[in-house]
Amino acid sequence: MLIRYNGGEKKWEWEFTLLLETEGGKEFYNRLKTSTYELNLSFFSGETDSYLYMDYFESFPPLIQDNPTESIFPSNGDITSIKDDIIIYLVFESNKGYEEEKIGYIKTEGFAENILTLIGGNSNINLEFALERDEIENPDTTKIAEINKKIINVFIIGLFILIILIIIKFIV
Repeated sequence: MLIRYNGGEKKWEWEFTLLLETEGGKEFYNRLKTSTYELNLSFFSGETDSYLYMDYFESFPPLIQDNPTESIFPSNGDITSIKDDIIIYLVFESNKGYEEEKIGYIKTEGFAENILTLIGGNSNINLEFALERDEIENPDTTKIAEINKKIINVFIIGLFILIILIIIKFIV
C-alpha cells in the first residue's frame, strides 16, 4: 500500500501496512480496493508529539463505529483512528497513551522527516492513499472451477445410472 505526495516538482512515495485484524484497518482496506483516496491532512505540533490528522467529513465516513476504550502508545509512523479522526504520528515522546485504535503503520524509513520537510510553514498537506494493483484480493476462481467440475461429474454419473435403470426396467 502506498501513500503519495505530488506537489509539482516534489513527488514522494511511502509504503504503509494496514492491520486487517482491526475494524478501522479492514474498513480502510475495503475502501482502498475500489478507489484511491486523496486526504487533506492538517499538521499539529506540540511539546511531546506531532502528527497529521483528518477530521472526517461527508465524503469520507468514519473507519470505526465507536471510540476505542484501550489506550495505546503510538510509535512514529503509526496510523491510528478514533471515531472522528485519522491520525498519523510523526513524533511521539509522551508517557501518556491515547484511546485510539492502531489501524496501520508506515513501513518506509524517514517518513516523519520527509513530511516535516514538505510541510515547512504550512498547516495542511494532501496525501493520496492507494493499493498497488497486486495487493487487491481477487476471488480464487480455481476452487470455483473445481466445484463446477465435481457437480458436472455427479450429474453425468447420475444420468448414466438413470439410463441403466430404465434399460433394466424395460428388459425385466
